[in-house]
Amino acid sequence: MAAIGHVGVIGAGLAGLAAALSAAAAGLRVDVFEADPALSQPQVHIDVVPNLLRDLARLGVGEACVRRGFPYHGLAVLDGDGRAHFEIPTPRLAGVQLPSSLGMVYGDLLDLLREAAVSHGARLHTGRAVRDACDNEAIVLTDGERHPVDLAVIASGARLPAVAAQAARPMTIDALPQQWCHALLPRPVRLERAIWVIGTGALKAMVVPVDTRRAGIAVLQPFGAASTPAAMRGTLSREGRLLQALGSQWSDDTPALVRPVRSGLLHGPWHAHGALRIGRCAHELPPHFGQAAAQAVEDAVVLGALLRRRPSREDLLDAFMARRGERARRVHTVVTQAARWDLRPEAATDLPALAAQIAALVSEPA
Repeated sequence: MAAIGHVGVIGAGLAGLAAALSAAAAGLRVDVFEADPALSQPQVHIDVVPNLLRDLARLGVGEACVRRGFPYHGLAVLDGDGRAHFEIPTPRLAGVQLPSSLGMVYGDLLDLLREAAVSHGARLHTGRAVRDACDNEAIVLTDGERHPVDLAVIASGARLPAVAAQAARPMTIDALPQQWCHALLPRPVRLERAIWVIGTGALKAMVVPVDTRRAGIAVLQPFGAASTPAAMRGTLSREGRLLQALGSQWSDDTPALVRPVRSGLLHGPWHAHGALRIGRCAHELPPHFGQAAAQAVEDAVVLGALLRRRPSREDLLDAFMARRGERARRVHTVVTQAARWDLRPEAATDLPALAAQIAALVSEPA
């Protein structure tokens, strides 16, 4: 069978842009189709954990990310007043030249991936919604326009193309009754690394510096809770000094992004009729330990490594699942357990143990 020479990527989010860069850097022709007329530039943080930074370095954008972000070492777990409980180490997985981890603005990371993909020859088509990705080796747009490709990569999150969704197996999603409210706030002067703050009751917050002036905050809430600036100030004002200080900086014009906590995994092959699903199309992970983003980029890195071998489509799909399927399942199990413990703590709740499991799972590249 003929080798893959042309890849069509559906979706220009994190997984899609990373896949476009990875395929284009492997020397293939790449077209990216994004339904929205403007690319997303979320003004919230992304925690670039060690295995994510390693894969961004493999994509050739690691040093650029460090220049745009805030490097740190180690995650501290604190109470609401800032007293330390314990620390979760962040090993150097990206090499001695790069830090172990960093925080950065999510929109900046997407910009870097887009710029790198385009510089490698990928063509980006915005405002072009896809109807089908399983029609005789072609991507079909909603206006009927056909784009022949050797491999269709669906990276559109929960929005599968209509006909492709009918042809593919559905992914069972467990919607946990939680949500994270994200915003960028002024960085506390002494905040030099990521912190996980355990407040009163069920409240938890993640705070990650993204540059010398700002830090990203993500506050865990019950699903459907009010997330207006006034509501967030009120919520944090009832906590310890650290969270109170952050809450006081949450102004009425602070943009916020609310993300529900969802858990799902596509069991069996992630492909149907020659179209491959990656990222949230194949695994919907809670954000714990930074693995929702890390696993999406890992999909892209593995895809690019396999494409360099110039395989046939059938050989690529089999090899991809051999490298990604079981590994993603194990990571999904651990991070989902962390989310469930956030929801209903048990006597066996042990965050350091789960962090150690994740570290062992991702210590080597996929």
